[in-house]
Amino acid sequence: MKVRFAIADDAPFLRELIKNILNSQGCVCVGEAGNGEEAIRLVQETLPDVIFLDMVMPVRNGLETARAIKELHPEVKIIGCSTVDNVELIQQAHDAGFDSYLTKPFTREQVIQELSKVLPQQGESSHGRT
Repeated sequence: MKVRFAIADDAPFLRELIKNILNSQGCVCVGEAGNGEEAIRLVQETLPDVIFLDMVMPVRNGLETARAIKELHPEVKIIGCSTVDNVELIQQAHDAGFDSYLTKPFTREQVIQELSKVLPQQGESSHGRT
């Protein structure tokens, strides 16, 4: 089984960048969202293994969105993506349910490394769907 991922970021070019990096690794994108509300709906509809979640988005920010996702689906891994590189904010992100955190700009290798951290058995979906 392939890793199923979703991306929530209000910047379309960043969604495309992450999608291209992970698709090249054999992962499958199950959807994209441009704000926090869309991200929560997307997770409920597709149950990805992992979601890449921006911290600063319209409607609901990353912290609010992560709390809602973890409440509904605690098994879904969350990798935060933000230009904010603040120790206090990163701690708040982990407290809200983020499993990992990437600071923008990031490299291809960093994206792959963070995915491997949160899903050590990369290549296997925890939800049994392709």
